[in-house]
Order: sequence, then C-alpha cells, then structure tokens
Amino acid sequence: MGEKMYVIGLDAGGTKTHGAVMDQDQNIHFSVETGPGNVAVDSEKAKEQIMAAIQACIKSKYGSLCKAIVLGIAGIEKGHLKSEFKTLVEQQFQLPALILNDAELALYAVLEGENGILAIAGTGSVLIGKKDSTIKMVGGWGHLLGDEGSAYHIGIQALKQLASEIEQGNIQTKLAKALATQYQLPDASAIKEFVYSSTKKEIADIALFVYRRAQDDTDAKKLLEQAGEELAQQAIRLVKQLELETSAIPIIVKGSLLEKNEFVRHHFAEKLKQCSTGISIVCKNRPTVTGALHAWKNSNHD
Repeated sequence: MGEKMYVIGLDAGGTKTHGAVMDQDQNIHFSVETGPGNVAVDSEKAKEQIMAAIQACIKSKYGSLCKAIVLGIAGIEKGHLKSEFKTLVEQQFQLPALILNDAELALYAVLEGENGILAIAGTGSVLIGKKDSTIKMVGGWGHLLGDEGSAYHIGIQALKQLASEIEQGNIQTKLAKALATQYQLPDASAIKEFVYSSTKKEIADIALFVYRRAQDDTDAKKLLEQAGEELAQQAIRLVKQLELETSAIPIIVKGSLLEKNEFVRHHFAEKLKQCSTGISIVCKNRPTVTGALHAWKNSNHD
C-alpha cells in the first residue's frame, strides 16, 4: 500500500460551514467550523466563511497531504456560482476542486457509493437520489415555492387554518384557538404582521408547537400526517424517475421531522410501504463532510 490519500471536505449550509481533512478510510483528522455558507443568501459573506474553513484545513498538520477539495455548498446552483467557485478555490489553493450542492454531498455521505435515496426534512425539505452515476433531486425549491413536508410548510399550513377561521368570523378548532393564544394572533392584521416579520426559523418552530399538541388534537395530528404523506409522494416520484429496483431501496432520513417526529415518520413509512415492501427506512448519522471521498471517487470514474 502506498501513502494514504487525504481530501478536504466542506459542508457549507445555512447556519454554519463545516470543514474537515479526512483520509481514504473516512477518518477525520482535522475539523473546523465557520459561519453560514449559503451562497444564495449572501454570496460574499458565504465566500469568506468557506475560504476561511478551507484555509484552516490547509494550514492543519495534514493540509500538505491533501490531494483535492470537495465542497458541498447550499445555493450553489444560482447563476454561474459553481464555475466561479471552482476557479477561485483552485487558483487560491492550487488543488483540484469538485463543487456540489450540500444535499448531494450529504447523499454521498450516507449512501457511501451505493444506490438509494436521502430524504431531508427539517426547516426546509429536499429528497435526493442516486442510481449509479445518475443523481436526481425532488423538492428543495425553498420556502417560497414549495418545501412541502418541511417544518416551515407545517407552520404556514397551521397559520393558514387560523386565518381561514378568522375570516369565517369564528375561531373554532382547538389548534387554531391554541395558536391564536400562544402567538397572540387575534385577527387578520396580527397574522399578516407575524408572517411578514418572522424569520423562516420562527415560522418553522410552529411545527414543534403543532407536534406537542398532536397527541390530543386531531387537527394538529392531521397536519403532521399530511407532511409525512407529501414527503412519501416525493420519494415515490424519485424512485420512478431513477428507475430504482423496488425490491431493495434504502431511504435514509435526516432532519428533525423524519428523525424525531413519530407522526411524520410513521405516515411517511406507511405510505412508502404501500408503494413497495422493499423500501427500508434508515437513520444514519454520518457527518456530511465524509461524503467528500465518495463524491471525489465517483467524479473520477465518470
């Protein structure tokens, strides 16, 4: 055996950027965290955080041994950012770079080169699948265009229900009454002000409020089951698009709604079982950066 191969992996998401140096066996030898790295939100600030994380990896004890840099960056599909980042990173660090979006990198981390699907449902939602060298994505449109099955979407659905009842002149359901009380939303103008002044996370947090009520509130439970169903429909669409062998499909779940919310997860699993008994739902907690090695190997085989 020759000397070990080291790569730098980078997972740049909406809240933080995680950089790591790892060897060919996926052992992490150095790790660093910097600020938000979503280039669609603020490309200049994200660029600073990403470059700082790579710089820290290069300066580490193993930096000089690294043969490549693999970056999974949220929002990288915007405009010409992918080619711009590739040029920037390669010129600055004199190493070949592979640029993916963060969901693709996460897919490589959990599937470890095998075929299957990764379903992510937290504040937002996206499903991404791989069959051999083909990768397809369903969802991931962001909170304004979609993100069905996400915590944000559940929050908005709950607020819409309250708005509808206010419009009809009577807040009737237990969920709407509780929401109006908890968030001090007695009328239409209060709802509008809340929605337009809140962050994405603040609206997504309503999903937790809905979850806490779901045991004794049929409307709350229904919203969560609906989210599970929407995610399952997206997964089934992806299975068909990729023409995956339905006798054995691993679907790896990530994000609070699929990992911790039993109402969403159970309904998601039930709907998928109706589609195929060969679908297995798996929780895998591998750091996204570990997908760098498989992504690099896969790109070199193309």
